[in-house]
Amino acid sequence: MPTETNLNTVATLSPDVPAVYLKDELLKRAEKDTVFWALADKGDQPANSGKVCQFVRYERLTLPEAPAEEGVTPTATPMTLSTVQAVLDQWIAYVSMSDVAQLTIKHPLFQQARELLTLQHNETLDRECQVVLMGTSSVYYAGNQTARANLTSADTLKSDDIRRVVAGLRATGARPSRGNYFNGVVDPYVRGDLNKDATFVQAGTNVPDALKTLREFDIGGWMGVWWQESNLIPVIALMTAGDSVGAAVTGGSIPAGCTGFDSGSTVRIKTTRLDANTGFETSIDAEEAITTGAEFAISVTLSSSAATGTYIIYSTLQGGATGTNTLQLRVRHTTGTASVVYLVKSGTPAASNVRVVTGTGRVAPPTPPSGVNVHISYVMGQGFFGATQLGGLQTFVTPAQASDSDPAAQRRKVSWKQMFKALILNPDFGKRIESASDFN
Repeated sequence: MPTETNLNTVATLSPDVPAVYLKDELLKRAEKDTVFWALADKGDQPANSGKVCQFVRYERLTLPEAPAEEGVTPTATPMTLSTVQAVLDQWIAYVSMSDVAQLTIKHPLFQQARELLTLQHNETLDRECQVVLMGTSSVYYAGNQTARANLTSADTLKSDDIRRVVAGLRATGARPSRGNYFNGVVDPYVRGDLNKDATFVQAGTNVPDALKTLREFDIGGWMGVWWQESNLIPVIALMTAGDSVGAAVTGGSIPAGCTGFDSGSTVRIKTTRLDANTGFETSIDAEEAITTGAEFAISVTLSSSAATGTYIIYSTLQGGATGTNTLQLRVRHTTGTASVVYLVKSGTPAASNVRVVTGTGRVAPPTPPSGVNVHISYVMGQGFFGATQLGGLQTFVTPAQASDSDPAAQRRKVSWKQMFKALILNPDFGKRIESASDFN
């Protein structure tokens, strides 16, 4: 089974571009708010110390249950040590510029390349922090719902939801991160939901100084949380029906060199699609249960009408329960043609589009409800999640000279790389909140 692949983008400017007159003023780029890396508890890992980072916590001592008896030595209270480990990942990205583009394009290409790579680096760190946060089991569903699939369009984030979350964190002993406030992050749509919440509006209209938050479409400090906004938080929706279809194939249709799943057994699959700009899994298909009365393999077909992009196929083992689908493979799909992959129980596949199902890998995200866009927010106390890096950020520029791979000095490249990892330190000290929004 392949592991998560590193980011590796290549963009080469066409030599045809200089034929068009370019104005001095460049168009504005869309900006993304990157806040999560800054909110993580940091811990740098020294060089030559391996790829595994470890955070350590001494747990609270249990309280004695009864007073001591005279002359009797009580039982010693054990000290408990908890550790959290993660393996650091290396991320790399670069851009390539031809010598013709450097000579003829009006704008300073290296300056633009550095700016773009800086934004890309910051957004990558921010995304990977969120990927970890989205995997935590510490979740609250707006409207006090019990699962993502139960959310309705009426379940927008309200003041009572924040009260429940903050009360729960305080009850577990979580400490505020910013004075008396916990850190909170919402997307622009949920910001709108809170700004229109009846309790919030009433407070703003009754207190002159607080009225500013309504005028400026702001939240600030509210219900024990200091709120920030990020427009890089993904919005999750149900995948269009028919974009991904699983089916049992039997007999001679089972891929060569492979053994299918047992007759009458059940295998559950799920497909997701990555957002092309951010790499988040924003489109999630409903889980499918595949079974038949003979030995079978599973075909997963991405329809010709499905959007171009990267799809991720998850599967349980034979007889696996709902929600235990693990990552099997990534598929690059292009609209206009159908893409087919096969999942088998065991064997040595002869074809590249066949995969033996394993029980390892990341677990598939829960399926969202039909017709409701799921928005994600966070309330975080001290020690909720951390991030560590090895060696820090490194940047490189290839020299303007000939080399074995570029004998005529036709290209220059600008790149960055960094080894880092985010991880949940204590799930009791923060909450991921999932909700609908009136504005999306």
